[in-house]
Amino acid sequence: MNENFSNGLQKLYNCVSKGLGSIMIPQEVRNIIDKEAKQIDMLEMDGGITDKAISLCNDMEQPLGEVKELYRRTCSRMLYQEMRKQKNIEDVVNEAKAILQDENEVADEVVNEDWLMRFFNSIQDISNTDMQKLWGKVLAGEIKSPNSFTLRSLDTLSKITKQEATLFEELRPYIINYRGTFAILNDDEINKKYNVLYGKIVEMSECGLIDSSGSMQLTLGVTAQYPLELIYDMKLLKSNNIEEKKIIIPIYKLTQTGQDILSVVADNYDENYLQDVANYLAKNNREITFTMHDIEKKDGDNIQYVIQGKTILISD
Repeated sequence: MNENFSNGLQKLYNCVSKGLGSIMIPQEVRNIIDKEAKQIDMLEMDGGITDKAISLCNDMEQPLGEVKELYRRTCSRMLYQEMRKQKNIEDVVNEAKAILQDENEVADEVVNEDWLMRFFNSIQDISNTDMQKLWGKVLAGEIKSPNSFTLRSLDTLSKITKQEATLFEELRPYIINYRGTFAILNDDEINKKYNVLYGKIVEMSECGLIDSSGSMQLTLGVTAQYPLELIYDMKLLKSNNIEEKKIIIPIYKLTQTGQDILSVVADNYDENYLQDVANYLAKNNREITFTMHDIEKKDGDNIQYVIQGKTILISD
């Protein structure tokens, strides 16, 4: 392929060529149209008689003139629908193209063809520009790292409305990664302060993104060698204790699908919220102190921060 294309773009074009071959007019519909078109042509060749009748696929006979007009309307409708679908697909591909324009760090692993087919079938009816941007991120992310977005997550995202996606983005600042568990703290006082109402949690639960069970708790063991380290934008919240302790945190946990979709939602943070979480943890775990640190550098999974003049490197 053209050497001027980034590795990301080359892989994108390969995926598009694999995925777009059979998602236009369904084969069974094309067969019906072709069959009826041949019948019309045969009758027209027979002297152009227009008062003959033709049997359609529903076994009802209709005059040839009516069938010809029906055929024209059918073709017009299908052409309009397929052009809209094609436009939607190309808009999403262009969103992915913009992301991958200069991306050379992509996995050698090919994207699963079943995944591609499911993806392109899902986006053909997505016309909202904001949702197209979201889907473009999904495609770009899967090209960079295959198997990062499950088929179940594709199905869920295809059923989510623009309003539901907006609500999930609204909740984004209050989702924290607690040692691999992405969740919202279940504390009435804090959630009321930030307008994280239970009704919103329930709505996200109905979408399959968050577990709304109010009884879920996260239990974390912490030691001096294995502290709790919460990374939130360019801030690090760290536990400090010598003896082993347990931290119990009530949460609303994201589902795996929720985590997949979170990866393509725009980052949005509120440092005041992190401070309130720190205060909550300190209040409910008095034998443990918690300190906040500025992160100096993020490089992939590596995080670098400074504590008492010493540079510390950790893996996220």
